[in-house]
Amino acid sequence: MTITQTKAEFLTESLIEVLNNDWKVLAIENGRNFYHYLTMEIGRKYIKVWQSTCYDGVVRENGKSCFMFVDKETGACYKPASCKAPAKGIRFFIESLVDSPEVVDQYGAFLYRR
Repeated sequence: MTITQTKAEFLTESLIEVLNNDWKVLAIENGRNFYHYLTMEIGRKYIKVWQSTCYDGVVRENGKSCFMFVDKETGACYKPASCKAPAKGIRFFIESLVDSPEVVDQYGAFLYRR
């Protein structure tokens, strides 16, 4: 963690690293050469997590989509309403997702309300 990095940024970065490794291992174990790859972009108020596809180890940026938003102040996670804004209502906190990354699936179904 650098001096200028907030807690939410550090936790989001570590969650992305764990998920990318898990999804790559899962794809290799199942004999697939296609898996999802997450990256993050830090904005003024939110950390935007992008999802891209990775095919044969090459990340394809042309088809990326918004995976989730993380509030930089509180660490609250939101489902995206569009690529520019989150939907209303906190779905998770980043601390709980880091504690149990198995909740996060590749398709974002964990962000829907039940």
